[in-house]
Parts: sequence; structure tokens; C-alpha cells
Amino acid sequence: MERQWTPSQLAAIETRSKTLLVSAAAGSGKTASLTERIIRRLTDEEHPADIGKMLIVTFTRAATAELKEKISAAVSDALSRHPESRHLAEQIVRLGEAKICTIDAFCLDVVRANFSLLGLPPKFRMADGAELTVLKNTVMNRLIEQMHKNEDAFGHFTDHFSTLRSDRALAEIFLSLYEDLLKHPMGVSFLQENTQKLERGAEADFFTSSFGKVSAKETEEFFLAVIDAYEEAIRCFEAND
Repeated sequence: MERQWTPSQLAAIETRSKTLLVSAAAGSGKTASLTERIIRRLTDEEHPADIGKMLIVTFTRAATAELKEKISAAVSDALSRHPESRHLAEQIVRLGEAKICTIDAFCLDVVRANFSLLGLPPKFRMADGAELTVLKNTVMNRLIEQMHKNEDAFGHFTDHFSTLRSDRALAEIFLSLYEDLLKHPMGVSFLQENTQKLERGAEADFFTSSFGKVSAKETEEFFLAVIDAYEEAIRCFEAND
């Protein structure tokens, strides 16, 4: 049975002759829509596209494999219906070398092709997860040590997160913040913007700031929950008295 596309998905599939940006939530059919768009471009009878001139990037290897499989099946099916089509036959051949890959694989190919311009050795390699963890921890510990030496107020800050023997907890907090900022569209700018908001709140009445309002609301909800628990306990004691 042929899939039924939503109006938004059809717009993403059929729009031509313009730059197209599609923003959609997880599970909304982005990969399926992208696959259908590519297939329709390749099998267009009037203006067929060439898979060899496309760059198709995904987030995961699984999505890459799925794209290749579906494109291959669709083009093969089209070729079986139009065996005289030289274009479709060429797409089958070129599919094996088509640029369909994950984003990180594409970036790595670009770096490998231009390593000399980037000042990298020809035999450079990607660090694995364990190596990256060691490097990040080393850099973070050096940064904390430097802050202790150069910033007098930093010691007061670390007292809330560190033990007498180690700044390990503080390093873990900073690394967690670093990972979160990598995922945020605004990155460090988001942290700087909110730091300025906190500073303005500290200079005025903190509880009138956006952070203060959230803090006050959460504190109020906590104490209301405690009160409800105590009242429930009193009712239970009175009922069993």
C-alpha cells in the first residue's frame, strides 16, 4: 500500500527551485520524507537528478544504511518498469559511490582531503571515546587549577561543590555543562546571556528576575507539599487515636 503523506511532508518532498529548510520533531517522518524527495528527484521523467551530484547526510549510520537501501530499491523498481532508461541504469551504478553518509563522516572526509591546509599530519586519526574523556578531564583540571591561582573569588565558589581533598565534583559539573552547551543552538552565548540576567537580578531584587521567580515558585511548591504531608499525617494519627 502506498504511503499517505501529510500536507507538510508533501511540501517537503515536492518543493523545487528554492532553498528548503524543514524543522520537525523526532518521529515525524523526516528520514522517510527525505528519502521520498530523493527518489522522486532521481526518477523525475522531465528533469531527473544525478545521485553522483548529491550530498546526503544523516545523523546515524543506521539512517544512512536505510536511505541507501530504500533509494536502491526504488530506483531498481523504476528501472524494471523503464528498462530502456539509461539514466536509471547509471543511478544504480553510481549509488555505490554516492555521498550518502553521516555528518561526522562527511566532515572527516573534508579534513582528510585538506589536512595540509589545516596543518595536520597526513596520518592523523580520530580519538576514541576513552582518549577524549582523559583529554577533557586533563584540560578541565588544569583550567580549575589556573582559576584558583588567578581568581580570588573562585575559591569561595568551589567551596559549594568541592571536598577538602578534591575538585573532582566541580570538574564533573563543568564537563556536564560543557556537554549540554554543545547540544544547545546558542552554545556559550546562551550561558553568557543567562549570566548577565543573573547579574542584573543580583543587583536588584533577585526574586523579581526570571530565575528568582522560578526559584520562588519551586520553593513554594516544596513547602506546600510538606504542609500537605504533615496535614495528612495528622489526619492519620487522629483517625487512629
